[in-house]
Amino acid sequence: MNPVSIRDLAKWYGEIAGLNKVNLELQPGIIGLVGPNGAGKSTLMKILTGQLKPSYGEALIFGKDVWKTAAVRRRLGYSPEGDSFYEDMSVLAFVRAMGRLCGLGGSADAFAREALGKTGALEYAGKRLKACSKGMRQRAKLAQALVHKPDILVLDEPLNGIDATGRREMLRLFEELAAAGATVIVSSHILEEIEAVTSRIVFLAQGKVIASGALAEVRGLLKDHPLKLLVTASEPRKLGARLLESGLVTGIVFQRRGGELAEDDLVLSVPQVESFYRALPGLVRELGIGIDRLVPLDASVEAVFGYLVGEEMGGGP
Repeated sequence: MNPVSIRDLAKWYGEIAGLNKVNLELQPGIIGLVGPNGAGKSTLMKILTGQLKPSYGEALIFGKDVWKTAAVRRRLGYSPEGDSFYEDMSVLAFVRAMGRLCGLGGSADAFAREALGKTGALEYAGKRLKACSKGMRQRAKLAQALVHKPDILVLDEPLNGIDATGRREMLRLFEELAAAGATVIVSSHILEEIEAVTSRIVFLAQGKVIASGALAEVRGLLKDHPLKLLVTASEPRKLGARLLESGLVTGIVFQRRGGELAEDDLVLSVPQVESFYRALPGLVRELGIGIDRLVPLDASVEAVFGYLVGEEMGGGP
């Protein structure tokens, strides 16, 4: 049984569709939710955590409807995007109180200290929340989501306000939790960092799932958008001519690293990526040249999402 099953889920705000017939099956691992403002990410998260009642369909946690079954919500941890603290509480008191609300009783203090240790917040456990920086408050929110050791974590912009070193620490924590069997659902605008740790990405636009899967799989489905590859080769013109002759590329631009036109690098438009990668080693040996660098230029989450939205709206990226 999958930890999360979303079936025909819809949420209407008057005449506006926050979600429109969303279907998803989520397994343990790190799942990234990607979409512009108004795409439905927060609505989906609030339904998953039992804060919003769906207009249609259901969200199941381990086979139980999260709206109808209060007990199953104990298996969830949630860190919202916005802050809503009792500002005079200390960080430890806040996390401990949330643990007690989750039913930890007398164990809440020990669990709270453990959660604060995991998020790097234990050193300022006695500090009042009103005196905490944005990054400290984010760590406290994450700690309260972890305090009862849930099977599923729903995290809305958890990296916002945390410095680069702190974000790396949080991403390592997400990986550790996923490796231990948790399902970690993360919405973040820091796409280049999230894509490095996600096992699956769900792309949302206008309340609908427009694509879902591993990033490479989703990129491979975009047949109308050839992959752009940057290649540094010892004899770029020789390689470029042979690639055009073979039909493996549909376009070539010669480019200097500084941006001026030259033939130091090749930017290739590759329509069939798998065929290209299979054929390239043989072509290189045939030509007797060397390749120093081969880098996809538009295979990031941001680029793929731009293509997907363009297709969804009936236009280009």
